[in-house]
Amino acid sequence: MSQLLRSCLVAIMVSVSFASLRAEDTDSVVTENAPKFIYSVGGSAGMNHLINIKIRGEQLVKRGWGANYSLFMNVQANPLDTAISVYDRVFGFPTLEAGVQLLDYSHTRLHTEHTPYQSRVGYVWTAYIAFRRDIYRNRKWSFGYALENGLALCSRPYNPHSNLDNDFIGQHLALYFGCGVQAAYRIAPPVELGLCFEYKHASNGATDRPNKGSNSYGLTLRGRCDLNRPANDMGLTYHERLMQLQRFNRPVLEPYMYLDIDASVGFRTLYEEWLLQREHMTDAERKQDGKLGLHTVWSTGLTTMVRYNQVHASGLGLEYSFAGYLARSPKIERQCGVTTNYRHSKHTLYIFGHHEVFYKQLSLPMSIGTYLFRQHGWVGAKYEPWLVETIGIRYYPKFFKPFYIGYNVKANMGKAYAMELKVGMHAGHWNLRKKGK
Repeated sequence: MSQLLRSCLVAIMVSVSFASLRAEDTDSVVTENAPKFIYSVGGSAGMNHLINIKIRGEQLVKRGWGANYSLFMNVQANPLDTAISVYDRVFGFPTLEAGVQLLDYSHTRLHTEHTPYQSRVGYVWTAYIAFRRDIYRNRKWSFGYALENGLALCSRPYNPHSNLDNDFIGQHLALYFGCGVQAAYRIAPPVELGLCFEYKHASNGATDRPNKGSNSYGLTLRGRCDLNRPANDMGLTYHERLMQLQRFNRPVLEPYMYLDIDASVGFRTLYEEWLLQREHMTDAERKQDGKLGLHTVWSTGLTTMVRYNQVHASGLGLEYSFAGYLARSPKIERQCGVTTNYRHSKHTLYIFGHHEVFYKQLSLPMSIGTYLFRQHGWVGAKYEPWLVETIGIRYYPKFFKPFYIGYNVKANMGKAYAMELKVGMHAGHWNLRKKGK
């Protein structure tokens, strides 16, 4: 998870502009018979390599090369349309993508000294959505970045009897994240080829163990074909498209403050229960004990936010969590041979800084903070660092505008703690500039 969070945060910092932005949602550009969206189809193929980790003092990955393949559809706002979203203007007419992808790790090999066979990650099928943005474009070349998120189905997760050394993925269903940078060349008016350097991550989000997560990097060749791009848009560059909108005078968005109120339920497995099964049980006891229990964490938060332009808002918040399952922890610790009497509490309070990037009805929320109160016993003291990070996706329905739904992954210094489903609302609207200023 640590590589994932660093990569996403770097991509986000590169992705956003802090220029003064406009308040309205649309611009008018008078062009007859222009399609509202430009649709494309395409595919990709590439090579990637698993990032190695140490397990029990030994390098786990003995053979790390794999492959990836995808089929996708793209949609992009047409700058020649009669109505252009302010978000498309700000991000330079980005591309939204939906696709399916196969990560082929069937030829990888995982092995530690005391296992009599080699383990594999197998195949990871993903259904994903992506946000792709050009940072620079001329008539032939473009350079940009991409963020991807989706669900994954893993063919060979950890199995204590037949796939013991797959410490990357613990169950069939997983989360997928990806990011990368791309250079593309338009070889014909409707056809573009690109070469991407990408990072890909699949993990259980702490909903099962083991949960190191499969992290890989590599090069991918992408090709796409536009289905309905108008002939008079073939040569427009990124800067020419923005120039079309400069003649429209719109008032600057007035910065304002609001309250973000949310409630969430998190799902996680106990790390101490995983250590008990992995290190202190016999094979017969593991069979009798069965799968790890999935536990819930209930949380509510209040964040004071400032939206200072159309796509950015930042603030400071507090979150309270209740974890009733922690009553089991002292018993598990004793079974693991822990003799120190650690304190346990079902209640947690933490403070965090929050930032959110908006695009139409979607947003990318992220936060980083620390605990004000936490007593999680032996595991909390040894395996849960003080730094807390979250990253996820939110959706704001048009018909229910103050409210949102979403999900995020919560981690302790890069180690997944829980996957959370969240609902919330924006309350209040306090302008930060006096009228007439």
